[in-house]
Amino acid sequence: MDGYPPPLAAGCYAQAARANALSKEQGFGDRLQFQVGDALAQPFENGSFDLVWSMESGEHMPDKKKFVSELARVCAPGGTVIVVTWCHRVLGAGEAGLREDEKALLDRINEAYYLPDWCSVADYQRLFEAQGLTDIQTRDWSEEVSPFWGAVIATALTSEGLAGLAKAGWTTIKGALVMPLMAEGFRRGLIKFNLISGRKPQ
Repeated sequence: MDGYPPPLAAGCYAQAARANALSKEQGFGDRLQFQVGDALAQPFENGSFDLVWSMESGEHMPDKKKFVSELARVCAPGGTVIVVTWCHRVLGAGEAGLREDEKALLDRINEAYYLPDWCSVADYQRLFEAQGLTDIQTRDWSEEVSPFWGAVIATALTSEGLAGLAKAGWTTIKGALVMPLMAEGFRRGLIKFNLISGRKPQ
């Protein structure tokens, strides 16, 4: 949890404890467990899972190569790795990087949401290939997800939403103020919401 404010780190452990309590109440016992760990050094043995699923986590990883390596490591042979994450657009032919105005927009978002550098779905595809994953597929869900930010902004501007922001404190308020930038990134085609999947060979 390095790089995150202490309240956020503490909140993750509290959420896991609450989820485990609810799981037991529902009769799942040891079949379902919630655990907080380091995604870049996961506390699991090699080949522990038939399905490894990462949802909106990749954008928080400072080392994307290590992140994908760990996902592949804990995936069992024949299993599937799925990453659903925010990405920047795929660079065009001859482009060495994003434009300066695009970098500036992402920098403002990163500062508010404590994010490291972004990458593209093409970068993830190369990382999957480097880990020996096969049957790699990608999907762009940006169009389906883009209305989300407008809905969140509208909710935040209600009396109930504003009261909640005031109660949550400056960190949450700072994040809320950046939401229009996420919407702008989608409109400009800079920000993408992508899925990448691959299979670990037997």
